[in-house]
Amino acid sequence: MLENIGINLISSGICFLIGIFAANYRRIGLFVKSLMHRSEDIRFSIAYLYKIKIDDKYLLIKGSKIEQLQPVGGVYKVCSSFSTIERKLNIIFENKRGFYEKEDLRFCTKGKNISKVLNWFDSRENREVAVYREFYEEIIKNNILPIEVLSSMRIEFLKQIKPKMAYSKYFKKNEILLFDIYEIHLTNEYIDMIYKYVKEENDLIKLVDREDIEKECVDIRGKSFKIGAHSQYII
Repeated sequence: MLENIGINLISSGICFLIGIFAANYRRIGLFVKSLMHRSEDIRFSIAYLYKIKIDDKYLLIKGSKIEQLQPVGGVYKVCSSFSTIERKLNIIFENKRGFYEKEDLRFCTKGKNISKVLNWFDSRENREVAVYREFYEEIIKNNILPIEVLSSMRIEFLKQIKPKMAYSKYFKKNEILLFDIYEIHLTNEYIDMIYKYVKEENDLIKLVDREDIEKECVDIRGKSFKIGAHSQYII
């Protein structure tokens, strides 16, 4: 009798562990770290970037908060319904320090909630899912292309960069950066407009080579421009 109970308990325990592994197998490294850092504050920044490739070059734009060239794109926004998740996971938005703007998916939560946050993001609930906003704000509002481009361009999802935990010297805590990568396909009319804009010797957008992105720096007309490390994700 006792032997059967023991066997059943062991079987239940094994099934429980298998269930946990099955639910987290894609991010098993982060799952282990969530156990190691379960009581620590972990910073999240969740964004999307555009790959805009014209011939063999990549379009990068001057950062609005950091002096560097980087892919067009930015942080996802949350919807008002996110307040339920915010309370449930004790999320603290980054509203006093850093690069936070209202409703940005930049926040801190305890390490024990890492898998819950990532699973929530994958569900696509309570957050922005259309990915036009950053293109509009950075390309159209800056008069690089007209608003009519939205009716003809195509946006293709390419990949999600596997999230990893790393220590941030700036924020003095572990952080997880997650990026979705989309490719923008433009018609020849708007590609010509991009070329014309670049030739006007502006400092807002540049067309750079893969090698420039890999070395995180480009020299244009004798002037050196730093390229953000996260630009590597679009190549």
